[in-house]
Parts: sequence; C-alpha cells; structure tokens
Amino acid sequence: MSGNLFDFGTDYNWDHVGTEGFDLFNRWRQQGRMGFLELPLNRKLHTDTLELADKCRSSSSILFVAGIGGSSLGLRAILSALDDHSGGKVVVVDSPDSEVIKRAVAGTEPGDSTISVITKSGGTSETLSIFMALRKTLGKKTPVVAVTDPEKGELGKLAFSMGWDSLPVPANVGGRFSVLSPVGLFPAAFAGIDTAELLNGAAEVVEDFDRNAGNSLAGRITGAFLSRFRSHPVHVFMPYSDFLYNTALWFAQLWAESLGKAEDLSGNKVNTGQTPLACRGPADQHSLVQLFMEGPSDKTVTILTEGSPVGSEPQPGEFKKVSTMAYLEGRSPDELRMAEAEATATALSERGLPVSRINIPEISAGYLGQIFMSLEIATALAGLAMGLDPLNQPGVERGKILTYKAMGREGY
Repeated sequence: MSGNLFDFGTDYNWDHVGTEGFDLFNRWRQQGRMGFLELPLNRKLHTDTLELADKCRSSSSILFVAGIGGSSLGLRAILSALDDHSGGKVVVVDSPDSEVIKRAVAGTEPGDSTISVITKSGGTSETLSIFMALRKTLGKKTPVVAVTDPEKGELGKLAFSMGWDSLPVPANVGGRFSVLSPVGLFPAAFAGIDTAELLNGAAEVVEDFDRNAGNSLAGRITGAFLSRFRSHPVHVFMPYSDFLYNTALWFAQLWAESLGKAEDLSGNKVNTGQTPLACRGPADQHSLVQLFMEGPSDKTVTILTEGSPVGSEPQPGEFKKVSTMAYLEGRSPDELRMAEAEATATALSERGLPVSRINIPEISAGYLGQIFMSLEIATALAGLAMGLDPLNQPGVERGKILTYKAMGREGY
C-alpha cells in the first residue's frame, strides 16, 4: 500500500487512540463483533453473489434496488465512482415517494427487470414500502432478490416461502458497515463492476492494519480524526471529484450514526458526536468555503483527491487576448480542479483549520475498497477509543416506533 495515500497534517498523534482503545478493538474482533473486517476474505459469499448477479443479468437488463441508509449509500458510492455502463443498469430507489418511484420505472419494458429488496433487519419500513410499490408497478412476475439477515426478521422467511432468490448479510455486519457485503456487491456485480478488486483493496487495508497498527493507513487516519474530534465539532469531508461525492455521503452516515451517542459503554451520559458535512469540490468553494474561512473555527476538513492531472495539448490561442481566459488555454479542467483542491487546503490551513488529505492515484475498484475499509476501521476504532459503542444506533429507534404507531403496525 502507498504510504502517501493519507496526509494527516502536523497534529497527528497515535496517543489519541491509545493502547486501551486498540486492545478493546481487538477484543471485540476476537468476539466476532467486527464482521466487516471478515468480508474481504469471505470468498464463498462473494462467489455466491457473483453467480446470482450473472443469473439475474442473463434475464434482466435493469435491476431496481429498494433500500435506504446503509442499504443504499454505499451502493450509490460504488456506482457513482465505478459504473461504466458495461453491465446491467442499476436504479437505486431510496425514497418512499410515489413520484420518485413512478419516474424510476417509467419506460421499463415488462419482463426486463429484477427487483432487489435490501434490508439487514428485514423490517425497514421505507424499504418495504418502496419494494411493494415497485412490485405493484412492475408486476408480480418480476423476479425478486432479497438481501437480508438469513436468521432474523421476516424478509428472509418470506423470500423462502415465495421462492425468491436471496443473499445473506452476515449477522455480525451492521447496515452502515455492509457496503462490501452483498448489500453493495450484488448490485455492483450486476452493473459489471470488478467487485473482486473492491475486496482486494479492502483486504490490503486489513493486512496493513494487522501488521502496522498505529502506523497503518487506517491507524493514521484514526489518530488524525480523533485528535480533532472534540476540539472541532464539524468534520467537513470534501472530495474534489463528482464521482466521489457519494462516498462523502456514505462517510457522513458512517461517522454520524456510529459516533453520535448519548451514553458511553459504562452508561455515563456523554452526549457526544462530531457532525460530518459532505461537500462537493470545487462547487462548494463558491458557497460553503466562505463560511469555513470566515465563520466559526469549529471545522476540521478532509479533502479527497484523485490522480495527478495531465495537461491538455497546446491550443491555438483563440482567447489569448482575453485576460480571464488566456491563462487557461492549454490547461485541462482537471488541472484547474486539482489546483483548486490544493489552494483550498492551503487557505483553510492558513486560516488555522486542521486539514487532512486523502489522495488516490486513480478512481478504481481497488482504491475505493481501500477507502471504504480504512474509514470503517477508523470509525470503529475511534468509537472504542472514546469508550463508545460504534456499532449500535439507539437514537434512531424512537422515530421508528412512532412511525410504526402512526401507520398502525400491529403491536405499536
């Protein structure tokens, strides 16, 4: 792995994690609670996923995915970064909005699609509502693939009774850590994306972490992020590529839901958290960066870039007499985009805000797998280092209960 993938600035210190946090992480791992670390090496699950994707693609050209939160954000990140339209078309529907669903299926030929309903618990109301609407619109003969916990919840049982194909989400893998399970990989494989390389990239990160601990890529990211967690309550995650913006949205859920907690592991009231803010460079230079530069000094910024831009061939000088354009001739838009990323990082640092840099040589399945796994390890390790449970999400349950009650679900 490249040692230059991450630049943590000048205030990095592994002591922010400490041996207790690392020991607790390893203990939870030995107890089987860190299932996301096992996904890159679960080759049988990957083989089953590929075989089912091939089967579905042989009879359908479109896969409609019903999912929300951890069942859609990681998938959107994969598709936006890697989908080159060489395989089947994947349409993600993650809003229980009748008009959104109507537009998603508009023009779909009968018998040309498959529906994948993805929910780890098997009972996510939004996902099931979307699925039911898709099934009503596309017809009951439309093939269905259920991606869910094979033991808990009613969806797995329903899939068995209905004769639908299904893929498991391992019991020890939480929804927001499931991007490298069939949750993300089945639709990605349907789209023709190299899912083996995604897993290989993630496996490299796990191997690096096991070998180098605090000096690994994931370890250094953890130390840097933790060093700013309490001093800077807003974490700006800003990719300078539109293809990686959905990765920022995926990270926002991972970081917020894992580390925003009312109580620590001992039951003490802590009400802690750091608000992640997904930004889109360079577009947000013309909106939010003004706030970052002159507003409250409560932001830490992570800038994600890719590659080194190659200049364009010299141009004939059509605009050489126009001062606002002459300096751009012979320069590619990518050169400008990367120059802006560097300039923004420098300006924010000069302002006194801590800035981290993640740079991948190119947008590829392998490097995206490295990003996913590095940030998942950093999130889980940061939580345990602060005495938090990074795997639960008690704060969202009350809203679910009130929704069930409002909709008249039995027992609520």
